[in-house]
Amino acid sequence: MASSTDKKICVFACRFCSLLGAERAGRDRLPLPAGIRLMPVSCAGSVSADAVIQAFVNGASGVAVLGCHLGGCRHNDANRDEHVRLETLADLLEAVGIDRRRLLISWGTAHEAEQYARTMNDFAAELDTLPAMLPVAPASEKRPERPVPVLDEGVAAPAELRGKAAEAIRSGKAVLALSASSRGPVPALFRTEAELEALVCGVKYPLGKLAGRILRDRRTGAVQGTDDLALRASALACEAPLAVLCRACDARALKEQAALNQFPAEELCFIPEACSPEQVAACGCERPEWPGDAPSEAAPALPTDLAANAARWQKEFSRCVQCHWCRTACPVCVCPTCALDECAVLPAGMMPPSPLGYHLARAMHVADVCVQCGACQDVCPQGLPLLELHRAVARSLKARGYASGEGKASPMRAQRRLGDALGIAAPEWKSTGGKKA
Repeated sequence: MASSTDKKICVFACRFCSLLGAERAGRDRLPLPAGIRLMPVSCAGSVSADAVIQAFVNGASGVAVLGCHLGGCRHNDANRDEHVRLETLADLLEAVGIDRRRLLISWGTAHEAEQYARTMNDFAAELDTLPAMLPVAPASEKRPERPVPVLDEGVAAPAELRGKAAEAIRSGKAVLALSASSRGPVPALFRTEAELEALVCGVKYPLGKLAGRILRDRRTGAVQGTDDLALRASALACEAPLAVLCRACDARALKEQAALNQFPAEELCFIPEACSPEQVAACGCERPEWPGDAPSEAAPALPTDLAANAARWQKEFSRCVQCHWCRTACPVCVCPTCALDECAVLPAGMMPPSPLGYHLARAMHVADVCVQCGACQDVCPQGLPLLELHRAVARSLKARGYASGEGKASPMRAQRRLGDALGIAAPEWKSTGGKKA
């Protein structure tokens, strides 16, 4: 257990309420825990998950976010969004062995000195009862070569799938799917029915990532990046709408990309490919059903043995080399500049100083858009079980009635929905030409 003299408590205090209580408590010389580090903020709803994670990475024993009453926020009720974010983060922390009681979320005014002092002393006393946290694991210095993915050979597409693809081509669409080649299954753009003889399926290939890039290329009028250049250049020259023959997780990823204004949703349609029971088992997939179908059963809860979780994840994170291939492979990591490269709580250009900070922050960044496709885990050269982190977040949001890729409103982005209602949303894109409306 940490004693009162060696623990550090990071307190994010709203300047309209709890900061006033902290200042008055100081003036009145009320007894307070010695390890408090006060961080004034303009609104508790502006405290990012990154900042909380970074506090733990930098040695905090506990983090407190103190703000106005729910419903009493001066910034369009922003603390309601914050409450969902922090509760989701607390579930993620427990998944890696950090007791959720180390994160205090208090929506009361605490603007009086006595209220603030009581809140902080009670929090410090509870931290004293918890086992000491394990030290944060540093990144591994070993730099393995990027593994070459071994793809299944796949099987010739059944007549039903080939018929649907042919129907899409006859209706004027180009079909993005996998084609047999001497190198195994490769992505291809099918434009004639004769080409469909080479159509294969049954292979886990990140078509959602590729389709999103093609549609963004069309929007900007140029191929961005260096991956799949020949195919993407061919797709850019083709003006036909795109039909993607893909699995359910790829479809969900593309739906989320469209919701993030990466491309117009009407420029894309799907040809569903069902995963085999063997593929579902190999991926540990919890949502093999197609988006919009009957929802799957609730997934079993994650293990709750915090000590075992902490020891296990410390060992796992110690193997991470921060190659960021997980981020590169992710179909819903679409920001032009990653916030983890220029994190607000770190000097520009610095990455979080530990794999713990990086992976927890990334899991929260994509919390409500992650479709648990496993692309991050598949590409990891160290074989880290990254999908478990994202599933912990997904379970937390599912308990609030939300599942990504199903067209539902995210409980973490109510403020964005308010902006949409006020007419200040991100720009829409025309269905052709890819220029701003």
